[in-house]
Amino acid sequence: MSEWAHIVNWQGLLTGLVAFFIIGVFHPLVVKVEYYWSRKAWPVFMIPGIIAVVASLFVFHNFWSIFLGVLGFASFWSLLELIKQHDRVKKGQAKANPKRTYVILFPLVITFYNLNFSGLVVGFATFIIISKARYLTIVAEYYFSKKFWIGFLFMGIVLVALAAFAEQIEISAILAITGFTYLWGIGEILEQEERVKKGWFPRNPNRN
Repeated sequence: MSEWAHIVNWQGLLTGLVAFFIIGVFHPLVVKVEYYWSRKAWPVFMIPGIIAVVASLFVFHNFWSIFLGVLGFASFWSLLELIKQHDRVKKGQAKANPKRTYVILFPLVITFYNLNFSGLVVGFATFIIISKARYLTIVAEYYFSKKFWIGFLFMGIVLVALAAFAEQIEISAILAITGFTYLWGIGEILEQEERVKKGWFPRNPNRN
């Protein structure tokens, strides 16, 4: 047991798992926030995101710095997702709240510099990973159907395994976050097929 403790980078794996749960919480939260308060509630994601990112610069324990960075950039991703959710509602791809109207949002972009970059780097990587993940599931479903869940499972397991043996925590965390995001994609590609059946997304005419 002690030998594995020295070989496996548990901090990277734990960071990936935490990111997995953060994404899982923020995804339905975005839908609820847009439904009840519209995208004018963007400070709900922007302010905590800024606080978390700034805090990550002053925390010199790499694990907690990365955790705060992931949380911060997940909040920024949720802000962008809030705007996209608004557009989906307007297109009839998501449920609209009949008791309110929509307002225009001008998002702010704020960057910070210096100090411990571990959280910032991994947080930004998380932002890129999760911002592209849903698009990847849409493309995968379009060309390969929901059967491609096995591809997400395989990639997720491989990346999580690689994360366990990466010595540098930043690399381990990014691999683990990517791996857990692929595992999250298993459920998302199944949901995407249901969206296609409802006519929300185009069906590939070249496959059964």
